Parts: sequence; structure tokens; C-alpha cells
Amino acid sequence: VSDITYLTHPPRLPLPIQEELHTPGSPILAPEEGPAGVGELGDISDSLTRKSSGLSAGTVEEEESEELRGGDKVYVTGSIFQWNRKQRLHPVEGKPGCFAATIHVLPGTHHVRFLVDGVMQTTPDLPTTVDFGNNLVNYIEVSPDDAQQQKQAAASQKADPAEVENRASRSASQSTEQPKVPKHRPILPPEAYRCEIPEYLQDFDQAEDSPAYQNAVAAIEKLVTPPSLPGFLGKPILNAAVLMKDDNSVLNMPNHTVLNHLATSSIKNGILAVSATTRYRNKYVTTIIYKPTGAED
Repeated sequence: VSDITYLTHPPRLPLPIQEELHTPGSPILAPEEGPAGVGELGDISDSLTRKSSGLSAGTVEEEESEELRGGDKVYVTGSIFQWNRKQRLHPVEGKPGCFAATIHVLPGTHHVRFLVDGVMQTTPDLPTTVDFGNNLVNYIEVSPDDAQQQKQAAASQKADPAEVENRASRSASQSTEQPKVPKHRPILPPEAYRCEIPEYLQDFDQAEDSPAYQNAVAAIEKLVTPPSLPGFLGKPILNAAVLMKDDNSVLNMPNHTVLNHLATSSIKNGILAVSATTRYRNKYVTTIIYKPTGAED
């Protein structure tokens, strides 16, 4: 279904304003011999401002519906109630033959018809159009701007004059106040590099039974764990625990390493030499492979 609520002034020709789930011809319009089919409509005249179940909880506007053609019992129905309910119109005091009711409707264009003494009909006081079922109906337009204006008018009427004056005085005083100056936090300079050794590291070289050494150990335990290093950097000889703390000349035996070297020689006399050397501590093992190269290779 295409939404055409943006139309502000629909023409009087057949206009696809809203696709109706229940056309007014079937459930409402009575047969020629009597108004027996009208009994299917429910009467919700117990509250003039009651919201119909067919309406959503969105923004609604009170629409004044009037019928000026007289009658004893006058009802209004239409797409406002999804064509399955009716709202009773009550006589207006001082206006003979005039019936009115206040109905909450959503903004948009709505089809309506009037049930006067059991006869479904339209009123010439409202514009008419033809719906999808080729039925002659009246239509009303509700603009969202009208709903906002009604809310503002109701709020201004309910507001206390003293409160309105206080609001005006507060707004005037706020306008005369000086604008607040934004606060800026000073940017801290980056930490400078120093050559001084921290005190807890100096205390770590003290005697193990001294209080300074115990405090240094407690301070080191509270430090953040450093990130892990690769294997060839995590276990060097200088980072290993020494056998004698006070004798730097006694070092641990370093880990042995096996190195492989691969080399090739330039082709001489049609022969290519490839060598592989494996070194383990002080021993070297070199393997040389010779391969003749010919024109077919």
C-alpha cells in the first residue's frame, strides 16, 4: 500500500487515499428492505474521547465531526475505525439538527460516512470522493502541524501566568550572563630519560639480611611482568643466574650452538661444487658435492 499522506489537498475525483480492509458497502450498508446489516457495528458512544482500537499509540489529534442534516440517532464510521466500529454524535445545544462528537484521529486523510436513523449516507458539508469499492464517501484531512499547534495551545492555556513570567525572567537572565570559558587541562610533558639508577636497584646489591635488600625484593616483586623475549634473547649468558654473586669472573657455561653454512662455487670446466659446513663447538664438518653440468642441463 503506497503512503500518500503527503497530499495536502486531494481532488474530488476517485483518489486512492488508503486501502481499506473492510469496505463500507458490505458490513455497514443495509439492504433495501431494512437496516438489518447495521447491527454488526459496535457502539463506542460511552466515551466521546475514547481512542479506537484501530488507532496506534502515535500522535493523535482531536477532530470535531458534525452532522447538520438532523435525525434521531446519528453515528459516524470510516477508515478511522477500520470500518468495523461507529461513534455516536450527540446533539449540540442551541443548534437544532446539529450533531457533533470529538474523535482522536491520526494525521492523514481518512474516509468517513454517516449512519442516520439506520441509513448510511454522506453529508454535503464535507468533500466527497470514491473509494476503492466505488462507494461515495466523505473524507477529512488531518495535518501533523495542526496537532502540534493544538498541543502548544493547550499547554499555554494550562500554564500559570506567574510561571510563564518566571520562565521569561530566567531566560532573560541567562541571556545576559557571560558565556562560560572552557577549562583547559595542562598537557603533561613526556617523561625525561635519566642516567640515575633507581634506589631499589641499588638496595638490591646490599646484603641479603639487610632491611634495604628486603625492601628492594618486595619492590621488584610488585613490578609489572616484562614481556617475554625470544628464545635466543631470553637465555643469554649474562641473564643467567651466576654461581657466585660477588665474583663476576665466574660465568656459566654458555649453550652450544650448531651452525650450518651452505656455499656454491662458480662453474669451472663444466663442474658445479656445492658445500655444506656444520659447526659444533670447535668441530667443523664440511660436505662437498660435485656435479657435472652439460649442455643438456
